[in-house]
Amino acid sequence: MITWIKINQRAWLMSYLATKISDVAYDSLLRLLHRFCQRYGFSRQRQTKNKLKQAVLTDVYDEFAGDFHREYQSYENDCVFNIDETGMYYNLPPTYIWAVRGGSAKISKGEKHSMRMTAVLTARADGQKLPLLSIMKGVPGARI
Repeated sequence: MITWIKINQRAWLMSYLATKISDVAYDSLLRLLHRFCQRYGFSRQRQTKNKLKQAVLTDVYDEFAGDFHREYQSYENDCVFNIDETGMYYNLPPTYIWAVRGGSAKISKGEKHSMRMTAVLTARADGQKLPLLSIMKGVPGARI
């Protein structure tokens, strides 16, 4: 944003900086721009470069979509599923513990690692969402 202001609004920038003490003028401008970005929903992002041109990526996408539809056109929408899974940790052990100075700070074996659960979300191509599936390590029928 500052580069854009320097190029396109040079007169405004000079008049703004002239009203500020020289030691804090630039910091004042940064604060002003930061507040502007927060107010209007801009976020700070790092520039990235595509390894391929957008036209090439679009061609690959279109080719994949065509292949997918040709391969699965014989299936009804209630037979096509989209599944996403995400892992969650629960029962997290503490990062720090209180211990007597000079005493042992070891924790018992069972408290070192958190438990992990995988949630599986499924939707059919006809729009119906299936119940959430939870996957945990354990013995069937036993207490979790």
